[in-house]
Amino acid sequence: MSLAIAVTARREVAGHFGKAAAFLLFDDKGVQVAEVENSGSREVGCKHKKLIQRQLAEYGVTHLVVGNIGQRSLARLLNAGWQVSRVAPRSPLEAIVSGKVAREALTAAEQGRPCKREKGDCGCGCGSKKKAAPAKIGMKGHAPRLTGGLFRLGGFTR
Repeated sequence: MSLAIAVTARREVAGHFGKAAAFLLFDDKGVQVAEVENSGSREVGCKHKKLIQRQLAEYGVTHLVVGNIGQRSLARLLNAGWQVSRVAPRSPLEAIVSGKVAREALTAAEQGRPCKREKGDCGCGCGSKKKAAPAKIGMKGHAPRLTGGLFRLGGFTR
């Protein structure tokens, strides 16, 4: 089992999975073996969170420690067979790795934070099908066809 801990830039436990600056990876003996940077920490939606999961899986991570996590991300990780634990945000890393900080095992998606946006409105389409773009007012069909026959418009000549 390898362990990943979501951390801030100051190397404390991050307050949220998707907003973590990086993920520190530890082996069974508590030795740090790698660091995965979260380049999408300021993005909205689920796309970068899925990327984080793939990157951590490539390192063989089976256990994740977070300060908090959303319901959808938690459900995705649990369905993939991961063990997810929650600790107090800003907990020191040494205490987590050594086992001095109590970890709350998250076993159901409902234990995660609910999405702040309506289902599917986070911009990534994770909860519903994409809606068709609304038609612009006063426009029918394709714009080039509407203006193709005009030679003079408002005093300008073509």
